[in-house]
Amino acid sequence: MHSRPWSSAIRVESSRGRLWFKVNGPGTSHEPALLQVLVDRVPGLVPELLAVDPRRGWSLCRDAGPVLRQVVSPHEAWAAWEQVVVRYADAQLQLAAERDVVLGTGLREVWPRTVPGQAQVLLDELARLPVASGGLRSRDAARLAGALPRLESWCGELASSGLAESVQHDDLHAGNVCWSGCGETARVIDWGDAVWGFPLTTMYTTMRSLARHAGLPVTGLYVDRQRAERGQVEAPEVLRVRDAYLEPFTRSVDHAGLVHLVDVARRTGCVGKALAFRAALQGAPLSVHADLGFPVRACLLELLG
Repeated sequence: MHSRPWSSAIRVESSRGRLWFKVNGPGTSHEPALLQVLVDRVPGLVPELLAVDPRRGWSLCRDAGPVLRQVVSPHEAWAAWEQVVVRYADAQLQLAAERDVVLGTGLREVWPRTVPGQAQVLLDELARLPVASGGLRSRDAARLAGALPRLESWCGELASSGLAESVQHDDLHAGNVCWSGCGETARVIDWGDAVWGFPLTTMYTTMRSLARHAGLPVTGLYVDRQRAERGQVEAPEVLRVRDAYLEPFTRSVDHAGLVHLVDVARRTGCVGKALAFRAALQGAPLSVHADLGFPVRACLLELLG
């Protein structure tokens, strides 16, 4: 059905129903083993897994139905999303106790205490590349270097928040949720960008994707509570999904604190996304990077926003 630098998937019609055979590339090779852990530890979150070959990065899953984007309009999907994110948050809380098992799958670690160092490595790599090859202009490299202390401060706040590290999907949008009309039977697919990190960073992609596809604004990414009133209020539909997602975490941090942490995590999330593209595009020709708009550079530059 599709072939990408990071993975390819083939739909197979069989006597056991519709199946999906997926082959992961080197940058997402953790996915088959991670799927097995998810099936074992949080049953029902992902499609039924029939076979895995972690060494080759192969997996075979039963079809879990159409993705949410195909069957529900973005303007009518809010209630569905509120159900999906609660199940996903509950899974993150359960998986927080499974660090060694999860990291044993080869999942990358993008925990706040490691993010500043990883951002520095990315900056150094891109500063050495020509601009035409996805590298940074000297002016942008200097500005990013100046932004790293601020990133370190944000990451320190996340790390000391009291929320435990866990699996973070990092690409949770309507194309990666199979929907059959009920939150209990929804299945989350495509864990190739997943990392072990700060759980709320999920909202970096999810809130942005929800708003963009519904034609709604997402602004006001403030991390200073004293300045929050100066920003535009975000779309209430998106905020309701965010609040539904945060509810399970109120066992550890109050709601107002969690809202603030989401804003901080969305500021730092661009580094994780840059790292995800860097991993996914391992070995891909320059033309692929260019066709995608040099996403490693584009994501890292969001630190300057």
